[in-house]
Amino acid sequence: MKLLEKYVLKHYVIAFLFCIVLLIVIGVIGDILGFLGEIFEHNIPLKSILSFYFYLAPFAFVNMVPFACLLAAVYVFNSLSKYHEVTAVVASGLSLWELLKPVLVVTFLFCLFTFIVNDRLVPQTMEKASWIRHEKLEVGEDKKTKHGLRDVALYGKGGQIIFARSFNPIDNELTNVIIHKQDEENNVTDKVSARVVKWQGDGKWEGEDVVVFKVDPEGNFKDDPVVYRRKRVNIVETPEDFKKTQSDPKLMSYRQLKDYLKVLKVGSEKTMQRLLVDLNYKLAFPFTALITVLIGVPFSIETGRASALIGMARGITIAILYLPVVAVALALGKGGYLPPAISAWISIVIFAFLGAHFVNKKS
Repeated sequence: MKLLEKYVLKHYVIAFLFCIVLLIVIGVIGDILGFLGEIFEHNIPLKSILSFYFYLAPFAFVNMVPFACLLAAVYVFNSLSKYHEVTAVVASGLSLWELLKPVLVVTFLFCLFTFIVNDRLVPQTMEKASWIRHEKLEVGEDKKTKHGLRDVALYGKGGQIIFARSFNPIDNELTNVIIHKQDEENNVTDKVSARVVKWQGDGKWEGEDVVVFKVDPEGNFKDDPVVYRRKRVNIVETPEDFKKTQSDPKLMSYRQLKDYLKVLKVGSEKTMQRLLVDLNYKLAFPFTALITVLIGVPFSIETGRASALIGMARGITIAILYLPVVAVALALGKGGYLPPAISAWISIVIFAFLGAHFVNKKS
């Protein structure tokens, strides 16, 4: 590696470490200020606060990496251009790509590391952080107003696939329930639907407006369905099993979300479409850092002190425009207007080409 490339890489890594720590600290301080009154009013132990932010740290890291990479890259290349170093490099016959190459390589490694942390560490740590926040940090009425889970699904014991539109963890109540009972060859033998299924506290679930269908080997309904106003529903799982069901795709691993989608085949097509977009975006999201660096650097290069400040602001602004484009693409995917894979990756492809184009123009 050339001396100049090592110089750029060294300053980029140092700037990245500074930015990631600064962003996480600012985020923690802002979050603490949001419930500072409750901390003093209810004497919340410092140990609980520290434990919560310790488990929250991986999630914060994953979400701050793209911004830290952008700020670090813009700062380094803006500093180089301010004193005409970039101009001198280009004039000597080297392209901007030569300076940018080590930064892009390291950023790509950051992207891979981000995916691993998000996939392997975040689901477990966020589950613990959520528990600490609910049990230790939230007090009084906050616990009573805990939101229920939506689109709950799991593989039940006895070859059952259980899907519920929502689960209220306060009342231990499932709504709009569909249960597929399967044989040893994974063929559906019975389908049970219920408007509401409530936990009775005696190890049993009772359903309201229950309809039972028998299914033949070809998957068709046989005989007439049997309707019950009230009926005990054969669910072995307890409310705790449903509470453990991770229903937020952002906090699932890639494998967990794929398994979750298999269960949700008994749910609605809209839910499947939305979760397929989330599944594809899990692979695309880590590369946000790479794209923001690629699109932000060429716009941040300006010579002179005054122009350098403008260039730095412009580079950050242009790169941040990537985020609303991603949001629109994902919304179109979840709405069924774009295939899931395209909605997750189209923003990356477009901005990658734009970034490469503007880097070439500066070379």
